[in-house]
Amino acid sequence: MIWHNLKFIIRRIFNEKAFYGINIFGLVIGIFSFLVLFVYVANEKSFDRHFDDYSHIYRVISTPEGMDATPWARSLGIINKAVATIPEVEESTQFSHCQLGTIKIKDVSVKVEDIMSVDASFIKLFSVESKIGNLSELSNPNTAFISEDFAKKYFKDENPIGKYIDIEALQYVRNLGLYEIRGVVKSTHPKTHFNYQILLSQKGALNERYTALPNRKTQWVYNYIKLKSDAIPKQVADKLLSYFNESSLKQTRGPKDYNFNLIPLADIHLKSDYRFELQESSSKMNIELFIIISLVILLVSVLNFINLTVAKLIKRTKELGLKKSFGASKTQLISQVLFEVLILCIISIGISLFIIEFAKPTINQYFEIDFHIYYSEPIVYLSIIGVLAVCLGFTAIFVGLFLYRRSTIDILSERNNFTGSKILKSLLVFQVSVVIILISTTLMVNKQIRFISEKSLGFDKENVVVLHLKDYSKNAAIFANELEKQSFVASVGFSAQHFGYPAQSFPLEGLGIDGTAEFVFANYNYLKTMNIQLIEDWIIPSADTVSGMVINEHLYKRLMEKHGSMEALNAFILSMEVEPDQTRINIIGVVKDFNYQSAHEKIGDFAFWLGESRNRTRFIHIRINPGNLKTTMNKIEQIWDIHYPEQEFDYFFIEEKIAQQYKAETILSRILFVFSILGILISIIGISAMSLFISQQRTKEIGIRKVNGATVTEIMRLLNNYFIKWVAIAFVIAFPISYFAMSKWLGNFAYQTELSWWIFAVSGFVTIAIVLITVSWQTYRAARKNPVEALRYE
Repeated sequence: MIWHNLKFIIRRIFNEKAFYGINIFGLVIGIFSFLVLFVYVANEKSFDRHFDDYSHIYRVISTPEGMDATPWARSLGIINKAVATIPEVEESTQFSHCQLGTIKIKDVSVKVEDIMSVDASFIKLFSVESKIGNLSELSNPNTAFISEDFAKKYFKDENPIGKYIDIEALQYVRNLGLYEIRGVVKSTHPKTHFNYQILLSQKGALNERYTALPNRKTQWVYNYIKLKSDAIPKQVADKLLSYFNESSLKQTRGPKDYNFNLIPLADIHLKSDYRFELQESSSKMNIELFIIISLVILLVSVLNFINLTVAKLIKRTKELGLKKSFGASKTQLISQVLFEVLILCIISIGISLFIIEFAKPTINQYFEIDFHIYYSEPIVYLSIIGVLAVCLGFTAIFVGLFLYRRSTIDILSERNNFTGSKILKSLLVFQVSVVIILISTTLMVNKQIRFISEKSLGFDKENVVVLHLKDYSKNAAIFANELEKQSFVASVGFSAQHFGYPAQSFPLEGLGIDGTAEFVFANYNYLKTMNIQLIEDWIIPSADTVSGMVINEHLYKRLMEKHGSMEALNAFILSMEVEPDQTRINIIGVVKDFNYQSAHEKIGDFAFWLGESRNRTRFIHIRINPGNLKTTMNKIEQIWDIHYPEQEFDYFFIEEKIAQQYKAETILSRILFVFSILGILISIIGISAMSLFISQQRTKEIGIRKVNGATVTEIMRLLNNYFIKWVAIAFVIAFPISYFAMSKWLGNFAYQTELSWWIFAVSGFVTIAIVLITVSWQTYRAARKNPVEALRYE
């Protein structure tokens, strides 16, 4: 029987290719959209859950009290010593991470991402698996383990065991010397919030640095702990605070008070957006919105599919009536329809998965995400089962309503008028509401992105190229002077950090106020290069070198509220005792407020510590004049090669770095745009099917009106007015939903654009245009029919 029905369904599909093609096409769009978004969200939510006892593992955060800036993912070195005294802690690890380091392999210098120095507890806590070698050897001085990917890339078919790598530079340390490779570890699981290419021993070249950590207020390492099952994280954090307050470290130079927090391991990828994250997090991604979009698009496509299925059943009323007259029950008829729906859904799912695999590189490149379908994970199959359940469930409901309310005589006589059906009207309103919401949210997101990208940041980001210098043995001023002689260079400035890169912080107690301020080491020409405007200038013009602190307007206002004048402030600074290795603060200027980070954060206390020391030359900022960019960069590289022949020419444009801060919004904008188009396309299919369905139901009415002298235009206006009324109702429903959702989303920004009325007006207008064009095509065809033919069929 199943085989008979299957052959019958396949024959029907081939006989009516156009109808079934449209039906499957709409469903494929919905399933494709759902699987891409839902599986991506499922992947994001499952980060770090593959570790044993992941729910008991936490990252420890230590934040100086009063710090307004975003906290660091790194924390104090004393934490590892403190947790040893806390009985609730089962395991603890501290490690360092270098995002991009330089090593030498066979006398060739290469850049390597994700270099970690780890201890034995890291191996245990994060289930590091050795492919070759004994991981206990990481406790030996100057030993290293490399990942499978690293081994394949740099050693290919060679055995790396016993070979050496020369660690030339990590993030804050240089020339660590030779490390012997003692093994190969399995590459990091793709759904982990960190990655490692090289694991270094903390003994040997790094031993002195780790030994000094508990006695310094340096946030250089990451601290993770595993708690016992009955432990309460808040109590553990309180014990850490007590340990710090009772230690001698509290009284040393630097912030006197800290806050300690425990972040669950499973929350880091989606909820933590601290500075120096081990890997780019998805905390700014609106994951919940992605889920809503995926479910809405799937629901719209399923309802369209059902509309077309019901419309097809109306055309098959005689067939169904004959089957009922020969003894078929309504349950059997529904089962046959559901079997056909099941076949169509399976075909649609298969096509969707094929398209996803084919389009995956394009999806990842365009949306700038890491999307993969892991077929070994149950969520994929649960998603597919969910799609089938939704399709079959809704179809059973609607087909049941169609069949159970009608007798055999009704079906055979084709007495089926659904024009006034509340269900169909509700479906129409729902579809149109979805279109309005998608259009308005897309317009609003793009408006906000334009607003923050065009907002004045307080400096000029255009035409600034940044060179990353690692060789401090030479005087970078000679290189800068050579550049400034070139006609294509406007100015050159030095800094230890660039805009968007985590700044350093210092306590403000030395200035007589509470809290901490961020600061960047730079030279005076850096302010000129970035076009940062001085509003107060106490720099001595005759000075050979400019040295001192330039504060921002925000900090200056706070200081003036406290001291009243610069004379009083300077007197206070002079009255403060300074330790032998400290430098007294000398404020030499005030700059207009600017956004060092993104528009997500409000402007806080900030300062530039100006000077000409070599530690300020890490990032060489070059403002270039407009012209042939390729020629300009080639000439800069030629000068670079003369001064730094041993170092790779490494550069980026500051505008690109700043744009990366809004990556989440860019991704959201693209996802909304693409899936709004898909949602609109599905709705067009559904509205077209609905208008065809209603025009078929009103064939007799159209025929009578034409016989009585109605023109095609009048009939089109009549049917179009029917749809416009429901579009207006849909707009009333969609407006508050869109307004609430966008108001909440804008709350993520310190600087927001306005929720303009025209966005909703345009959304409504575009939706009406889409509906009218779609409906007019169907009603025009119905109105053009010969009235005699229409009345004969009725």
